[in-house]
Amino acid sequence: MKMMKSLLLVSAAGLVAVSGAQAADLPKKAKAVEYVKACSLYGAGFYYVAGTDICMKIGNYVRWQITANPGSSIGNGPMSGTGGRSTRADSLDFGQRARAIATFDTRQQTAYGTLRTYILMGFTSDSTAAPGATIYATRAFMQIAGFTFGRASSFFDFASTAAVAYNAGPMHTSDTGDGGQLVAAYTAQLGSGWSANISAEQTRRTGTVDLSTNATATTLAYSLVTLTNPAGSNLNGLGVANVGQFDIVGSLRLDQAWGSAQVGMAAHDVSASYNSGSEQGGVAGAGHHPSNKWGTAYMAGLRLNAPMIGAGDYFQGQVTYSQGATGYLTQAMRANAVNKWSGNTVGYGFFEDAVYSNTGAGTTGNSIELTTGFSVFASYEHFWTPALRTSAYGTYIQLTHNDAATNAICTSQNFTGSAFQGGTGCSADWSMWGVGSRTQWNITKDLYVGLDVLYQKLNSGTSASGFINTPASGAKPAAAAQQYTVADQSAVMATWRIHRDIVP
Repeated sequence: MKMMKSLLLVSAAGLVAVSGAQAADLPKKAKAVEYVKACSLYGAGFYYVAGTDICMKIGNYVRWQITANPGSSIGNGPMSGTGGRSTRADSLDFGQRARAIATFDTRQQTAYGTLRTYILMGFTSDSTAAPGATIYATRAFMQIAGFTFGRASSFFDFASTAAVAYNAGPMHTSDTGDGGQLVAAYTAQLGSGWSANISAEQTRRTGTVDLSTNATATTLAYSLVTLTNPAGSNLNGLGVANVGQFDIVGSLRLDQAWGSAQVGMAAHDVSASYNSGSEQGGVAGAGHHPSNKWGTAYMAGLRLNAPMIGAGDYFQGQVTYSQGATGYLTQAMRANAVNKWSGNTVGYGFFEDAVYSNTGAGTTGNSIELTTGFSVFASYEHFWTPALRTSAYGTYIQLTHNDAATNAICTSQNFTGSAFQGGTGCSADWSMWGVGSRTQWNITKDLYVGLDVLYQKLNSGTSASGFINTPASGAKPAAAAQQYTVADQSAVMATWRIHRDIVP
């Protein structure tokens, strides 16, 4: 019996030993891992990317809006492009827009300071455009040790139109807004809120117009939709295509508790890539090559916080002056002519950096004549409550030409079918102003609705006769002699929007 007990005890001890050995061979249960860990170095919403010391913040928004009287483009409004013809064949009574955006902001500490990358991707679907959505990336830049490379906001910009207006496209300021700008820049922090920037940026050149009289009249005509050079002209070779060209931008900025201020300058080459149309035409003795010219733009901006009136209230304004750099006066509308029909009247104005004509009565000599421009934008935003705000804003732009340029334009364009009729009273000078107001209600901190109403007035260029003879333009019929009367024009557009931010 004792022997049986001993055998049982030995067997039990062996089983326990074997079980313990097998348990030791089994994998141990891992400790709980914090897969999403908040990163407090750069503010709320940043999280560590697993396995790295990189912090990332992901944000996005979804938006829908409807605009009354958008013309042919919600972004540019009823006085730009084909929308200015004011027919339902060219534009809409109402335009809808749906937009969705996603942003990715990463930060990492290095021996050279914070390394940042930023990407903004999204799509926009407009009823004023072809069916479907346009997918794009309008921000893609990196920053380190004061350097910025990629697509970002221009360092010439200051006042933000989109911050106070849904109808931001027709506003006249340098704000590159949603589109951004290609930049290679350096920012020096000078202390006490001062900073200085120098940047090589995607050119905003709008082009030099070739008015050489050896080109045919039909190719010389100013179109009431866009402004083009005659076939075969290389005057604009450095220009609108923007291939391989850049502008030089510099600015000095001050940021304080009371607000901020900035002054800046931009310059680009408006010289011809080759010769005028008459030179290329092989005309005997032509021998004219335009002299080299640089276009420049200057800006001054101011923002003043007004907490004594209302928490969050502020004023912002920007003034821009240019000679040969009209692309800095306004961002969205500069690629098109300003034009507006109303019955049998029409008003118009054109964007160009300079004009040139080397022969005939309207010659500018051997000089490219720079177009002078001026624009101003100002706004005030008042918070009635933390959730309810109203902004009021105003904008003005003016383009003028010197005597040589005016003479060249009016003489070269003095033929049937031309937008301009030469002689006393002919002028390509024009201006436009607008006033508007936007009211926005933040239903929650991430969801808002609002309404923006804008009134615009165009002070048109003029012809000597006071009339224009035009070829057929879209749904507009060709004009008989003196059919369209030149007159100032006005327009109203309104936008209602609902917008939801989805951010940490």
